[in-house]
Amino acid sequence: MKPRQLEAFRAVIETGSVTSAAGRLRISQPAVSKLISELEHSARLTLFTREKRRMVPTPEARLLFEEIDRVFQGMERIERYVDDLREKRAGRLRLGCLPGLGLRVVPDLVARFALKRPNVDLTVHVRTSAKIADWALGEQIDLGISLLRMDHPSVTVEPLARVDGVCILPVGHPLAARDTITPHDLVNVPFVGLGREDHTEQMISRVFDYGGVPRRVQVETNLSAVACRLVTMGVGVSIVDPFTAAEIPSSEIVIRPFLPAITFEMWLLYPAHRPRSRLIEAFVEELRETIAEKSARF
Repeated sequence: MKPRQLEAFRAVIETGSVTSAAGRLRISQPAVSKLISELEHSARLTLFTREKRRMVPTPEARLLFEEIDRVFQGMERIERYVDDLREKRAGRLRLGCLPGLGLRVVPDLVARFALKRPNVDLTVHVRTSAKIADWALGEQIDLGISLLRMDHPSVTVEPLARVDGVCILPVGHPLAARDTITPHDLVNVPFVGLGREDHTEQMISRVFDYGGVPRRVQVETNLSAVACRLVTMGVGVSIVDPFTAAEIPSSEIVIRPFLPAITFEMWLLYPAHRPRSRLIEAFVEELRETIAEKSARF
């Protein structure tokens, strides 16, 4: 049995006549009749009886049609899925993201991306940059967004953004009157740290140590968003990335530039030995547009 014979058989059953089937298939009526005869010969079954120029399906034909129809519907689903893959409306994306972008910026982007592509399977994990680097190395994610730039042949690294950290203060804090904040301004000022193993905290520590300025760390946390919340409650001041700070209403927090600049470099991490799908490329394009738009506000 050949696919064209099955296609002709299905068309005759669905349209009810050879003439209509020929029109659907865009071939001649004799060609349809020949395909049906060949199918009957191949199957060694009588599939139609001819009654007054009508093709009447036999019981065997109707049973065969049910099976063939399931196959064709499956093929049509595959064709639609291929179209979705080509148009970046289907696929899978496993994403690992640092907390600075993973609590608001990236989820908002993922929501917009998913609403336009309901057949896409999206997974978002928010973890530390070190964990994301490990996942990229182990091919556990398709894309990572990290503060750590890896140097490993199994991971492809591309720059995403460079932004300067900001100092955040409680509303009404005496230092809020200053245009910029320096390490010397924060001597004996309660400080909300980001945890000694955090990459951001290490950058902050180097700046203070280089200037010979001690910090009075009141509370430590592993998330910049938590640090922002603690600052709004008056626990102390902190230094965080501007993406996280920008999500806090201006009525709850004061944001000031910090000098010398603490630069946050954000990187895209890909498993090097896995080709990137069109879906991943589309997501990264929208991610870059989003980051560029938000960075311009800073």
